[in-house]
Amino acid sequence: MADFFAVLHECGGRKVNQDCITLQRMVTRKGTVSLAMLCDGMGGMDRGEIASGYVAERIGVWFYDVLPNVLKGGYRAGKVSKSLQRCLFRIHEDLREYGEQRGLHCGTTFTLLLLVGRCWQLFHLGDSSAYRLERRARRITFSHTQKGGLVKCIGIGRYYKPQEKRGRWIKKGDFLLTSDGLQRFIKEQDLYHALSRERVTNRTQAEKALSDLAKVAARRGESDNMSAVYLRCSI
Repeated sequence: MADFFAVLHECGGRKVNQDCITLQRMVTRKGTVSLAMLCDGMGGMDRGEIASGYVAERIGVWFYDVLPNVLKGGYRAGKVSKSLQRCLFRIHEDLREYGEQRGLHCGTTFTLLLLVGRCWQLFHLGDSSAYRLERRARRITFSHTQKGGLVKCIGIGRYYKPQEKRGRWIKKGDFLLTSDGLQRFIKEQDLYHALSRERVTNRTQAEKALSDLAKVAARRGESDNMSAVYLRCSI
C-alpha cells in the first residue's frame, strides 16, 4: 500500500494536454489494492487525448468491476495478467475501430502499476518510463521506439502485448512513472536527488519536487506535455 501519491500534470508548451493519469484504490478482504496509470496520447497522430482518456477510463472500470472477482481466490499474478491483457486487447480493438470509422489515428502509450499488498505488477507499452527509487533511480521499462519513432502503442495497428514486470515492494522502495516529456532532459540521478527521502517527506513536497523538475526540463528546451506519478511506501 502506498503511503502517498504525488502527481504532475502540465501542458508544457502545447495547447492540448494529451497525457492522462488515473489513480485508483480499493480495500478488499485480501487487503488494499492500488493502481496508478499514466497514458501519453500520440501527439503526431489524431486526437491523442481521446485515446489516452479512453484507456484510463476503461482501466478504471476493469479495476472496480473485474479485478475484485479475479482476486477472490487470492492474489495470483498470472491470473491478474491474463485478465488485464484481455481488457487491453478489447480497448485496442475498440480504439482502432473508432479511428477507422472516422478516418483518424487514435493511439496512446501507457504505463500501469498495480499494487496488491506487498506485491506489484507493471504493464508498459510505449516511450514513457517507470523507475524504482531505492539508493538510486533505476529505469525498469523499455522504450518501444526505433530511430526516434514509436513502434508500439495501443489503438493503432496490430496489438502488442505490453512489457510486464512483477516483484515485491521492499521497505523504502518507491516508484516513479513519467511521460517522455519529463524524462528527455532530466537525468536519472536528478530524479533521485529531487525525490530522495532526505529532501521529501510528504505529498506536498513531492509535488513541488516534480513541478521543479518540469521547470528545469522546460528551461532545457522541453515543449511536450509533462506528467508523472510518484508513489512512496514504507512497509
